This record gives sequence, C-alpha cells and structure tokens, in this order.
Amino acid sequence: MDRPTLILDADDTLWENNIFYEDAADAFAERMAQEGFDPAEARRTFDRIEHERVAVVGYAPSEFARCMVITYRYLCRRYGRTAHPEVEAEVEAIGQRVMDYPIILLEGVEETIPRLHRRFRLILLTKGDPQVQHDKVVRSGLAPYFEAIHVVPEKGPEVLEDLIERHGLDRRRTWMVGNSPRSDINPALQVGIGAIYIPYKKPWAFEEAPFVDPDRVVTLRRFSELLDLFPDAEEEG
Repeated sequence: MDRPTLILDADDTLWENNIFYEDAADAFAERMAQEGFDPAEARRTFDRIEHERVAVVGYAPSEFARCMVITYRYLCRRYGRTAHPEVEAEVEAIGQRVMDYPIILLEGVEETIPRLHRRFRLILLTKGDPQVQHDKVVRSGLAPYFEAIHVVPEKGPEVLEDLIERHGLDRRRTWMVGNSPRSDINPALQVGIGAIYIPYKKPWAFEEAPFVDPDRVVTLRRFSELLDLFPDAEEEG
C-alpha cells in the first residue's frame, strides 16, 4: 500500500518567518515616531494597508517594503506634512530587511523531517514569490525530503484539489499540516482531507480565522509530535 501523505506548509511551520516581519513593522513604527507621528497609529495604518494590498500584489517581500513607503506618504497627507525622499528611502530599507533573513528551523523540524520522509510522502505547499520561496527551501536544507514543492500565489480549496488530482492522493490518507487557519487548515477541511494545526508563537493576524469544522482539527504543540500521530506508519529501513 502506498504511504500516507503529508502536505506541509513552510513559513512559520518549518522555519521562522513572521517574527522578522513583525520586527521590521515595529522598527517602521519607531521611525515614524521620530517623524512626529504616533507609532501605534503608524503600525495600525501599516497593517491595514498591507492587508488591503496583499490581495492585489501578493506576498513578495519587496511589496512589504513598498507598503511602508505608502504608509509614510499616507500619514504625511493625513497630517498635512511633506514626504521626504530620504525618509522614504529609510523606511523602504527597513522593509527590505526581511529579504535577507536567515533560515532558522523551528524546534524539532531538523530531526523530524527525515523520519517523516521514511514514513510518508511529503509535499511542500507554500505561497509567495516563487523565487524567494524556492530560495528559502534550498537554504533550509530540506528540499531533498520532498516529493514535490509547490509555490502558489494563494492557498485555497482549489489549490488542494489540484494537488490531490495531480499526485493521485487518497483523501482518507492525506493531511495538511500548517500554522494558518485561513490558508492551511480551513482549505483542508473544505476538501475533505485531514487538518493538523501547529500554532505559531507570533501569528500574522491576516492568517487568523475560526475553523470551519473545529472537531476535525488536530492541534499539536510542536512539530515533532507528528511522529506520534500515526503509530501504524512504520519507518522503512
């Protein structure tokens, strides 16, 4: 019998991601305070603008930095101030910090992935800029463990349906593993595969959502607990 399948999310499931974006957003708010703006308002405004734009421009880190420039210009207009090019350059540089952050695997991932690889078909499903995401996968050192790596503009039920058909997956023996209720867990529930939720310590508010069927969600405290969920899937070799 074919091995069961785990479809794994990447950012904030396998490695740190959102903490770097949060740090950059906080630094932006502090820089706006130096310009005389209220830092809390600056942060709220940035979050709103980022959430509005992501549906249009996607998740590229360059667009994250662009949102900071747009927010600065918005605040200047709101309070009758003049936006200065040198400040725009500074805030854009703050946003661009996330483009070069190191890959830091989350607790237990490095030891657990090779063991999962021996027991399951592993498919990586992540959203964002293809070049950026593929680069992170390579830098993580985890690429050899995945049967397939899919980078998509957005996750949803239709994306999972495509993966199920493309890879000939048995819904009864397939699970989506991720930290995002909106992008990982709810789509899995909607297409009838298993849903394994591993909460991230500092989640992105944009990805928070109520589960569409809470009773079908398995919640783990850490990544390594995946090994204990399937006692019948014996390791090979």
